[in-house]
Amino acid sequence: MITFKNLPIKKKLRYAMLITAYSVLLVTLSVQTVSEYMHSRSLLVSKLETLVEVIGANAQAALMFEDTIAAEQLLNGFSSTNEIEAAYLLNPSGERVADYHREKKQPWAFTLQELNQPVTLFSKAKLHLYRPINLDGQFIGAIYIQSNLSELYLHLTHILFLVMIAALISIVLAAMLSARLQKLLARPITELADTISEITEYQQYDRQVQKYDNDEIGQLYDCFNNMLMQIKERDDRLQQHRENLEATVTSRTNELKMANRGLKENLTELNEAKEAALDAVKAKSSFLANMSHEIRTPMNGVLGMLDLMKDTPLTKTQNDFLNTAYSSADSLLSIINDILDFSKIEAGKMTIEAVDISVRDVVEDVCTLLAGTAREKGLELSCYTDVDLPATLKGDSVRLRQVLTNLIGNAIKFTIKGEVSVKVNLIKRSQTSAQIEFSVEDTGIGIAEHILPTLFNEFTQADGSTTRKFGGTGLGLTISRQLVELMGGNIRVISAEGLGSTFTFTLEMAISQNQCRQKSQTLHALDGIKALVVDDNHTNREILRHYLTAWGLDHNEASTAKDALQLLRKAHNNNQPYELVFLDMNMPDMDGLELSKVIEDDSDLQSIRRIMLSSTGFIPQEQQQAAGLSACLSKPFRQSRLLDTTMQVMHYASQQPDGLTEQHEPETAVFSESIQILLVEDNMVNQKVATSMLKKIGLSHIHLAEDGREALDMSRHQTYDLVLMDCQMPEMSGYEATGLIRQREREQQLPRIPIIAMTANAMAEDREKCLAAGMDDYLSKPVKIDHLRERLAHWLIHDTPPQTATPKAAETPRAIASKPDQSKQHPLIDQSVFNALQELMEEEFPVLINSYLEDAPKLMADIKFSSKDADREVLVRAAHTLKSSSNNLGATQLAMIAADIEKEGKASQLAEASALIASLESTLDETLQSLIIKTKQSKN
Repeated sequence: MITFKNLPIKKKLRYAMLITAYSVLLVTLSVQTVSEYMHSRSLLVSKLETLVEVIGANAQAALMFEDTIAAEQLLNGFSSTNEIEAAYLLNPSGERVADYHREKKQPWAFTLQELNQPVTLFSKAKLHLYRPINLDGQFIGAIYIQSNLSELYLHLTHILFLVMIAALISIVLAAMLSARLQKLLARPITELADTISEITEYQQYDRQVQKYDNDEIGQLYDCFNNMLMQIKERDDRLQQHRENLEATVTSRTNELKMANRGLKENLTELNEAKEAALDAVKAKSSFLANMSHEIRTPMNGVLGMLDLMKDTPLTKTQNDFLNTAYSSADSLLSIINDILDFSKIEAGKMTIEAVDISVRDVVEDVCTLLAGTAREKGLELSCYTDVDLPATLKGDSVRLRQVLTNLIGNAIKFTIKGEVSVKVNLIKRSQTSAQIEFSVEDTGIGIAEHILPTLFNEFTQADGSTTRKFGGTGLGLTISRQLVELMGGNIRVISAEGLGSTFTFTLEMAISQNQCRQKSQTLHALDGIKALVVDDNHTNREILRHYLTAWGLDHNEASTAKDALQLLRKAHNNNQPYELVFLDMNMPDMDGLELSKVIEDDSDLQSIRRIMLSSTGFIPQEQQQAAGLSACLSKPFRQSRLLDTTMQVMHYASQQPDGLTEQHEPETAVFSESIQILLVEDNMVNQKVATSMLKKIGLSHIHLAEDGREALDMSRHQTYDLVLMDCQMPEMSGYEATGLIRQREREQQLPRIPIIAMTANAMAEDREKCLAAGMDDYLSKPVKIDHLRERLAHWLIHDTPPQTATPKAAETPRAIASKPDQSKQHPLIDQSVFNALQELMEEEFPVLINSYLEDAPKLMADIKFSSKDADREVLVRAAHTLKSSSNNLGATQLAMIAADIEKEGKASQLAEASALIASLESTLDETLQSLIIKTKQSKN
């Protein structure tokens, strides 16, 4: 099928020009014809209007006097005009006065609504013209003329004839011109096509095509000639390459050899990069190990003193404080362990433990830990745990504690006034598992709606501006989400800006096979007791309502002291008195203490027992007795503590003397009095803590060496039953000292002395390093007294080989957010640490202070001289020692500056470290002066 695309270029050009010319001609002639038609119509109307005006003017008298004959004569004048077929003269009422007809036809009649308005109308073959006749502005009649269009049609026929002649002539001219022009345009193209065919057929690439013009076709000729020239040059080069093929092959062979040599060099560089990467990984591990050591050094003092404090007589309040502090320190230690497993962090191999835990204890521990912060801000922190919650579940207490600490801590931080409510509900339970819902609700600032979708992303904060009021890295919620998902749950948030937030997550937890059935006899003892809850906070009343209902108490609620007194007096008058009242300390109009005094002063109500629930801290014993309180608990209270207190107040109030907790001495191993212990430790505080622990567990012969070299000399002159060896020490490390001791034992065939490593490095490879150095066992700082007693009994009494299991390492990482140095924002001396250390050391405390006052200036001098001499090793060691001893003594500011100097020294940034020395020296002077003053005050 032949289409326009397949036509020769000549025909395409010719057809294109003809179609264009014909289209333009058709449009032009059409417009001209229509224009002539409209013009002819206008001329016809104008002609008739002139004739009507003349007749109308002459007919004014006939119309005025209704002279029909005169009117008829006027109209008969149209007989000379062939176009007029009919005419009428009408009076003002529209009645015919006279008429004219060229042909005899039926009389014509028509109706107009407005006779005084002109009308012009074209019908199929007629022109109708109606015009009113006015005399001096008064309508006296009208004239109507009907004309045929023969003259118009004759004129149009003449015009069309001329148009057809013009069109015919134009078509002929266009055909002639297009034939001529297409030759001019198509000839260069056809010749080029013919030339290309010839060149292709005969491969005559050395030809050149002669161009005709400099237009686009001429440019095409130039490009074609250029292409032929390039092809010719290519052929010449190919011919040259064929002639020099052997040389080219040789050259390429040499290039391949050079490429192979470069590849080998690249492989060498890659191997070097691999080794550098491995070294970087080792450096990271070393950094984490060092970081662990520095963190664990003060942790050793904290946990050691708390362990020792457990063996002292304590009240219930003190015991709660101690347990909370110990639990928090233990959690911190777990987080430190998590930080060390750096390879698992990078590989994303967080794992979750499934051990027996008490969810109730974990939640209440976290609430107790953060209660002080909430109390400082004047917030009401409440904690509710479902009474049907299984006592023991399978889970990871460290991860759960971290998530709760983050959520509750955030709620307290972002709440200015109001309350924070923590609730743990049992959603459903089967024989093997339980679904637990944890929720943290606050009345804080809330979260904007556009922030919610990205709230759990890394480094996301509700207020990310530089002027934000609340700090933070924005990682806490991200870590919480990851941990909850690893535990098999999901976390969600409901919040509105200015209306507070509610964070909720649900976990499916297996019920432990060691589940102990709760004895109902204890709860039955409270059945039937009538109690009253007085609290203005709805959440607290709701928590107590759940607890008391589950324990079988018949109770009512009051939101104000006035309502409570009315209920108490009404119940007394009805002979149904209340036996127990739970009072809130902070209430409007009358607080709980004042209400208790009113009850105490009322002889009818005096016998009611009262338990005070305070969110502002504990009330002195004198005020409790004056108000007649039976017990006082601090909010948020533990469910078990509230139950125990209620039982004691109602049934066993007289069985506990002076509120002291009953101390149960655990069964401990009995060591021989002749056992000789060598303690190798360079840090003074750690020396004192370890010595006190050893004495506590019954070992009195303790010999002290401050570094590995001294330990080596002492073990040469005296036989010890066991050596406790620190690993990182000046002069000679614990690893080197152990190796020399083992070498001496082999050479002299001496009995093997058990050596237990005591180090703040807690990574698995650190234990392997200790065992490889010849040590027999491993204790990770901070050392717990029970663990120390166990390992000593293992080696000194049981005398069995050590277990080969590696110490428990962290399963998951914890995000660490670096903070800028804020040493001046911390107290010069942390009084709590100072007092705790003073109580632990007792009479040895002044000796410890004097040693510090003597050693600290020497360390300062070592730091200054090493800075001037650019001795990085001495600088780092002196700063480390000053930091460790100052931190354990409570000199917080000094310890932080020394830590910064140590950090810069390890990074070989001696200039930056030297810049901190002036600040360190001034802070040291202030610290020493403060210690001297505190020492004098303690003596007085």
